[in-house]
Amino acid sequence: MSNQNAKSSVKKPTNLSELEHLKAEHFDIYQELMKQFKFDDRVCQEWLTQPKRPLQGKSPFEQLTINADEVMVMLVRMRTGDFS
Repeated sequence: MSNQNAKSSVKKPTNLSELEHLKAEHFDIYQELMKQFKFDDRVCQEWLTQPKRPLQGKSPFEQLTINADEVMVMLVRMRTGDFS
């Protein structure tokens, strides 16, 4: 039962927005995201929280707790134009 509580607290920090959490926990991904969306917090927050087909319908924020590397790979593929 304590594992469920631990997982819940990891998914959505109580006092931080998703972007703040990303900046604190996955700074490299945060930097890539901000560069891609020209430092527009609103657009970055929206991208981070909306479900994505390449992530099997999960949002990038949800995917961070499963495999953060997949989020970075998706961002790199977007930057390089690899949509295959």
